[in-house]
Amino acid sequence: MSRYVTDTHALIWHLTGNSKLSVKAKDIFQNADIGMHQIIIPSIVLIEMVYLVEKERIHNSSFDRILQLLENVNGSYEESPLNKETVKALQRIPRLEVPDMPDRIITATAYQLRLPLITRDEKIKKSKTVKIIW
Repeated sequence: MSRYVTDTHALIWHLTGNSKLSVKAKDIFQNADIGMHQIIIPSIVLIEMVYLVEKERIHNSSFDRILQLLENVNGSYEESPLNKETVKALQRIPRLEVPDMPDRIITATAYQLRLPLITRDEKIKKSKTVKIIW
């Protein structure tokens, strides 16, 4: 089973069936849905989703669905909490290259866990701090 960290937009696009999701990312998420991969969700992604629900940019059902998926013990979706190790890894993500703090935390999570990051974000791609899947 391969493991991946997800960025907020990639997860939302998967949950909503958005065509903006790349073919490769879509394949990874679909395989996770049937237990072939594991998707690690940084806690900041969940926080961003709450914010987007509050701003009515995404429907609450997407957020509810991911919370249900996270309830499955040893499931295909797992939360990665913001902790001291993430903070240490954050120091390795150049602020000038990835200026948005949530994006830096997401990238730091992938760096900390030594996992590829599913993202379309150009600034994260250019930083070359972690392997990008898109």
